[in-house]
Amino acid sequence: MGIILQGREKTAEVAPSRLEEYLDGFRLAFRRRDQARWADVYVRGLLGAGGRRNVENLARAAADGQGVEDVAQALGHFVNHSPWDENRLWQHHARRTADRGADGVFVLEELALLKQGRHSVGVQRQYSRALGKKVNCQLAVVLHHVGPAGHVPLWLRLYLPRAWLGDAARLDATGVPEAARLAGGKAAVAIELIDAVRDAGLRASVVVSGPGWQASEELQSAASARGMTCQEELPTPWSEPFQKGRARLEELGLGHFEGRSWRGFHHHACLVMLAHGYGGEA
Repeated sequence: MGIILQGREKTAEVAPSRLEEYLDGFRLAFRRRDQARWADVYVRGLLGAGGRRNVENLARAAADGQGVEDVAQALGHFVNHSPWDENRLWQHHARRTADRGADGVFVLEELALLKQGRHSVGVQRQYSRALGKKVNCQLAVVLHHVGPAGHVPLWLRLYLPRAWLGDAARLDATGVPEAARLAGGKAAVAIELIDAVRDAGLRASVVVSGPGWQASEELQSAASARGMTCQEELPTPWSEPFQKGRARLEELGLGHFEGRSWRGFHHHACLVMLAHGYGGEA
């Protein structure tokens, strides 16, 4: 029996065989078979759950036949603690996009995720260009690809404010890796993401400023050095697919992660993008 997607204008049934074929394309990015298995369960939960995509709802959406007593606990361990590398999946995801011969542009976005408290990784009261005000939130840099074939979210990285970078205890408590503790602004994060997808074989000649993004001199210089130019707006025919794609990311729970760790946040975001990719290849 197929998984029923909820939240779209029309309810659609996911063909289990087609979803399995799609997810099979990512299994080699995991080092262990059990990691690939729980990624499959997590993505199926994201596609099938209604409402908020927390581990309890994902477990209810994909509980049958999992062979464990507590599916929610298993999913929580997988997303928060299991040591799989989300960057391997994002790289494979970008390579698949490149292999499909996708023409288009890169789009950068500042994503603001509203939060309460101060313990979730990267959270503090800070200015969000996307919201136009100071709020208690996490800020992430999101790289998209948009073109005639539609919208593909490619990669996401959390931005760490200076106050966080100067607090070793909080960095340790939330498991921030050493490579992510270097000082740098959102432009530096964006350049890393662009280089990562280019290394995977995906190219674009234009970098567009999406929601909440302003191209800095640092980014413009880096883009020029890579044979790209920066521009402020998407070509009109591509704007609607981009907005629909962003709405789909929200629907799939990009901002619904309830943990505090760096690993858990990026694991969840990566799996949401893979779930989005399934819809994009439908």
